[in-house]
Amino acid sequence: MHSLLGYSWAEIASILAVISVLFSGTYWLIRHGAKVLNNAITAGTYPLRQQSQELTNTIKRLNKNFEEEHEKLQRLEQEVEQHDKAIILHEEKIKRLEERK
Repeated sequence: MHSLLGYSWAEIASILAVISVLFSGTYWLIRHGAKVLNNAITAGTYPLRQQSQELTNTIKRLNKNFEEEHEKLQRLEQEVEQHDKAIILHEEKIKRLEERK
């Protein structure tokens, strides 16, 4: 009968079968443990993710409000410039009228 390292082929096949079952079981335990751990982390961090999303939405709203206020401020600055120009024109007219007297 043929043998390898003093074991028969049937014994070697049995040993390989046991090793493959052990590796498969270990692989399944690791995958299952990782899945359970991942689910626990996901459930544990859900409130944090929810608060983070709310914070992101609030920041977006604040940015939008800031942009709107910036646009309003620019419009007001333009109005002030127009009024300044009008005042300067009026002052010049007043000076000319006073000089005519």
